[in-house]
Amino acid sequence: MKKASPLDVRTAMRFLRGLRDHNSRDWFTANRAVYDETVKPQWEDFVAVLLIAASTYEPRFAYVDPRACIFRIYRDIRFSNDKTPYKSHLSAFLSPRGWRGSTPGFYVSLEPGGESVISAGVYIPEKPALTAIRRRIAEGDRDFERILRGKRLQRYLPVSTDSLKRMPLGFDREHPRSELIRARRYMVRRPFTDTELTRGNAFTLFRDAMRDTAPFVAWLDQFVTRAAPGDEWEDD
Repeated sequence: MKKASPLDVRTAMRFLRGLRDHNSRDWFTANRAVYDETVKPQWEDFVAVLLIAASTYEPRFAYVDPRACIFRIYRDIRFSNDKTPYKSHLSAFLSPRGWRGSTPGFYVSLEPGGESVISAGVYIPEKPALTAIRRRIAEGDRDFERILRGKRLQRYLPVSTDSLKRMPLGFDREHPRSELIRARRYMVRRPFTDTELTRGNAFTLFRDAMRDTAPFVAWLDQFVTRAAPGDEWEDD
């Protein structure tokens, strides 16, 4: 039996479309009751049940506060040329190590226009972790190769790497995994259409995506020893 989603996706999408089309404090104030009484608490519940589901294969998720995973809807416009005050999406980063970009985890986002997505991996690994990951890949780590070949991961590939143009020092420039060794991040992703989320079960879609990509995240997690004090996840 499928678990019902705690999030009314149609209501959330309707609110986000309005916010996207009328991104102003006046519009947000006029529609704030919908956000405060429906959209925000339902999104918190949605993240909470995703954490509960994830705890079945990673027990540490049972101790993560869902409110600590969720990004604010207010934009930081201090250093941006874009002065629109609000984000037109709901988002969260789920990781037992915290929501810093240097920690492996799952980024989930709900945004109208087919922009909803789940991304899994590590966005800005610290240098020691990045070096260790590169070395293991260069050595032909069997677990990593098995995970990349796994049937469930295929729809989330290719791995997003933001690769360096040149091979890091100490690595073979002709290595068959050159792009992954030159990587500055390791992320896989899957977008969701509005129709998929409104006509289907949003919780099931995101839950299953986290399950499918969990081995990739777990492999990366073994190289991370602590959560970095900086390098926050970018959620613009």
